[in-house]
Amino acid sequence: MDGVYQYSVFFEWNSSLLGEQAKRIETYFRVRRRSGGGDCGPVSRVKDDVYSVAFKYQKDQLAVLQKSEHVVDGVVFAVRGTMEHIISSPSQDPTAPVQSPQSIPASTPPPSGEEYELQVDAYLLRYLKECPKAGEKLEKEFASVACSAQLYPEEERVSVRRLAQPGAAGDDRNWNAEVDKLFDGYLCHYEFDAHKVKALLQSCSSRQSTDEVKVYSEVGMAVVVGEPSQVNARLMNVENRSGVSEKQTSIRRLGEAKLRLLWKEIKHSLGRDCPGVKVTQGAAGQLVLEGSAEEILKADDWISGQENLVLEKTVSDMSPHLLAFLRKAYRGPGVLGHFLGVSDKVEVELRDTELRLVSLSTDNLDETENALQAEIKEVKIDVPYCSAVPSELQEKLKSKTNEMNQGQYRAQIVFGSDSSVCLLGHTKEVEELSEAVTQFILDQSSVQNKAQEISPSVAHNLESLSLSEVNTTVARYRLRDGFQVLVCQGDITKQDADALVNAANEDLDHGGGVAAALSKAGGPKVQSESTALVKYNGKIPTGEVVVTTGGNLKCKKLLHAVGPGGKSGGREGVLLEKTVQSALNLAEMMEFKSIAIPCISSGTFGVPVTVCSEAIVTAVKKFGSYGERSLSRVILIDNRGEAVRAMQEACDRLLQGISTGNSAPRDLGFQVDASAQDTAGGATAGAPAGGVHVEIIQGTIETQQVDALVSPMVGHEPLSTRVGNILFEMVGSQLTAKFRKEAGEEETLPGDPVLVEGLPELPSNAVFFLNLIPWDDDHDGTAVQVLRMGINKILTSCVKRGFGSVAFPVLGAGIALRFPDSVVARVLLEEVHAFGQNRARGTPLLVHIVIHPNDEESSEAFKSVQEAFQPKGFTKDVHQPDQVSTARRIVLLGKTGSGKSNLGNTIFGEKLFTTNHTPNSGTSECQAETRCVNGRSITLIDTPGFFDAGRSEEEMKPKIVRCITECAPGPHAFLIVLKVEKFTEHEQAVITKICQYFTEDALKYAVIVFTHGDQLPKGMKIEDFVSQNENLSDLVKKCGGRCHVMDNKYWKNKQQNSYRSNQVQVDELLNTIDKMVMENNGCYTNRVFQEVEKEIQREEKIIKQSSGNLPTKEIRNQAKNKVSEKFLIQLAGTGTGALLGAFFGVAAMVGLVVTALHNCQSLMKLVNKVPALRGVTTAAAAEA
Repeated sequence: MDGVYQYSVFFEWNSSLLGEQAKRIETYFRVRRRSGGGDCGPVSRVKDDVYSVAFKYQKDQLAVLQKSEHVVDGVVFAVRGTMEHIISSPSQDPTAPVQSPQSIPASTPPPSGEEYELQVDAYLLRYLKECPKAGEKLEKEFASVACSAQLYPEEERVSVRRLAQPGAAGDDRNWNAEVDKLFDGYLCHYEFDAHKVKALLQSCSSRQSTDEVKVYSEVGMAVVVGEPSQVNARLMNVENRSGVSEKQTSIRRLGEAKLRLLWKEIKHSLGRDCPGVKVTQGAAGQLVLEGSAEEILKADDWISGQENLVLEKTVSDMSPHLLAFLRKAYRGPGVLGHFLGVSDKVEVELRDTELRLVSLSTDNLDETENALQAEIKEVKIDVPYCSAVPSELQEKLKSKTNEMNQGQYRAQIVFGSDSSVCLLGHTKEVEELSEAVTQFILDQSSVQNKAQEISPSVAHNLESLSLSEVNTTVARYRLRDGFQVLVCQGDITKQDADALVNAANEDLDHGGGVAAALSKAGGPKVQSESTALVKYNGKIPTGEVVVTTGGNLKCKKLLHAVGPGGKSGGREGVLLEKTVQSALNLAEMMEFKSIAIPCISSGTFGVPVTVCSEAIVTAVKKFGSYGERSLSRVILIDNRGEAVRAMQEACDRLLQGISTGNSAPRDLGFQVDASAQDTAGGATAGAPAGGVHVEIIQGTIETQQVDALVSPMVGHEPLSTRVGNILFEMVGSQLTAKFRKEAGEEETLPGDPVLVEGLPELPSNAVFFLNLIPWDDDHDGTAVQVLRMGINKILTSCVKRGFGSVAFPVLGAGIALRFPDSVVARVLLEEVHAFGQNRARGTPLLVHIVIHPNDEESSEAFKSVQEAFQPKGFTKDVHQPDQVSTARRIVLLGKTGSGKSNLGNTIFGEKLFTTNHTPNSGTSECQAETRCVNGRSITLIDTPGFFDAGRSEEEMKPKIVRCITECAPGPHAFLIVLKVEKFTEHEQAVITKICQYFTEDALKYAVIVFTHGDQLPKGMKIEDFVSQNENLSDLVKKCGGRCHVMDNKYWKNKQQNSYRSNQVQVDELLNTIDKMVMENNGCYTNRVFQEVEKEIQREEKIIKQSSGNLPTKEIRNQAKNKVSEKFLIQLAGTGTGALLGAFFGVAAMVGLVVTALHNCQSLMKLVNKVPALRGVTTAAAAEA
């Protein structure tokens, strides 16, 4: 534990800390928002009433120490960095200091003497630690004044002890001053000039090996440390440096494959164009450049240009076993490329989870990939009638493999835990081993008198294997009247079927992907017939299918199906379903019995594989539902593992319910059971809108065969929960290594997921690690809100990445997070349901909620919540999160014409707010709309121009009152909308008015959003634009530096990582709001909003009692309308300035408005008691 949590704080607690109370203090220190802390260990007792907590990161320790006081369970206490501040007793625990000091010993052991502590610059202490000569010199200097010292670099302090006893004879000098003088012999210079910082950092690479001067890099500055004369010399050298540059060394990392590819050209060209630069190869793909700064910069620019010409291609559908075989057989650099005959054109890089090709030509990349597929094969075969591969067959295969590997490593066999055997290596050897397995199966069938039981399809598979066919059936489904669907992984060009389907383009130009492979295998006649068809008939429209010869392919005809591309306006699935339906109907008309279809449109066409597989299987399902067809066998085949998994999962969802049994029927073998993943008798919740389907199953989370599974974690530690530890046992250290790589240097915030992919040891493709905080005994508190946010973010990420399935454990119910099972059940089902309801219909998402077989409490909890779960919503027995508790309320503010309404439409991705295009028009009424954006339920409130000049009191007052009621109990964010334009006096006046009404507290909830971003000069970011205007810059600073930019007209592209993309900017804006809400611990509110919310809730109760079973949303809307009308009457005598001031929290205005409301309510009660006064209600209200 000490090795992980090493930054301690100490505090006193007058009573004994036991059990739950200690746990609450630990939880308090873990929540950064409350204590300033973070990841920490348990509370431990140090001595008597003194306790300590140790943090993993020093920044968390320092943040906790900066707070003057802390409060837990009503007890106020202070924390200290050392025990000395708490315990006055001279006897101290030697383990108490925050960190082990670095000692500078004297020549003799120090007796008890006088101590002196001084603060020293952290960079100087670092310098003394890193420079042996400087450390030795300082040690001698301390000895010369009879002192020893201990350095505490992290605390920026030095503790000095005097060796001579105070008052010793002849020792009356001021030794404190002498100690100070020792440290005055060093200089720490902080340089902020950008040009000098760059020059200092460039110079340090060649000089850093000396002990004279050290240069340390920080954001925006450089720190130069050493003896004053040496530091000043270095600074003078940088200051006076002109055209002549001293020799420097620069190291650039290209990567081993790129460096091997470019090395000859680099050496030749740099020798010719940059003769002053010496270039050599360093370790691990590094390029070392030596020369003057100018020459190195020139060389670096040239190398960057060459690097930009390099093309890369990843072959990611190789199993870990096959990659391991290749690494063992071709471990040296360039060996595999030499074997494939491409060593002079392509470099092959073998990684842990993928094979990467590097070249300067796309054709060379394709040629190498084809050569690899031709030379290297992998086959998986199930041996029938066996629970495990028979020992006889194992020995036979081992013997043959040993013979093959005598001279060179040619083949490898891997026996599965079941009856499967995987054969991999060079094609010739794999085919030979496949024939041996096939012969063994036939011999066994004959011996057991079961030859007659072999179905025609299985006999066909055996025959194909004996002919070196290596396609593997991974799942098989039987529909009505003997109609079969097979999912296979392999090469469609070697598939035997009456018809093969080609993924063609409208020109029938078979130049890439599946089309190129089929055309090449079929021979020149395929392309010539295709060209003739287009010549006479024109381009083939999307959704249609044409026929040509199959040539040399193992089919009667080749069907060319034109699928949609990735830019079909969201109609890709519909168009592809039509395409496949056309292919099936054409095959039926030609009385074919079998057809093989690849995952059309998912390759070069760019449509997500999940969309393609869903459309293809839907078309097959519709076709097979009619019965009495001549076409009885459909083979869905692809050579990419990702596509095969997607097609199998689509079949599991769409075909399983109409199969002849509960699981895919197995014949003799050569397939994996389609229902191999954990299933149970657990019920299935109704599929909500948006195609989100929930299955509550019993099983173990780590064995789920899904696109992604979820592992909770406490804070930022992936191994802090049971699930994380189980995954670590399966995967090993690469799990945490990949987590750290994906998470980066910054810690995640509560509610943030970290996606880790490429873990071949797991059945799932990826793992979401979700940062959660422990249960805080509040059913709608921060812990639950974080859990809701995290679930939403994971579901949104799944949809964005095209995942078709995700598995959740019972999130947070373990000992680490301590959520009650009932809370987890309610939150999980509510959030998944809400996500489905708010999501536009798209590719279905299967959500597994996995309950461990031994977890009876969770099973009961989910059963209880599920009984109340209905496809159209929740019953009254289950908490239903209404719009107030779950939706983020965001107010759009700005002058007329700033683009508020268009901004709202951009955020929602649809036109909901009315927009006008004339200078004097704009939003006339306050309008609120709620939608789900990136998994978040968001309510946007569009407002008229509250800050416009010249608007009358009568016009503005009802709109401000309406806005207050729409926002109650308070908005989570104010978006202050401004245009990117030249700031005239009018714009300056708007900013002045905003600053006048917004209180400091309200600005904590504000974000500045600029529209018309296309007016920004190319390359300029919004921060640069803001910095040009002092008033604008000051406003952004008051808003915590939060500002974003969009363009509602021109930035509609969806490029990833593009600054000028609304999609990117909306994502960043919502992330900013999430972070702001977490920091503010909820929404902005004041007494006015609270009074309004109280009145709305009162009206809701009345409406519920009188109106029966109205939807919750309708009840709240009616209540808000009534309250708005009532308050408008009550505030008749209150000016709009006071209302706006109250809206933004100006204390005097809040008090004025609340007083007016209370006075008027008192008058109303009196009126109700005295009927004669009812006629003068309005007049009295006006005078209140």
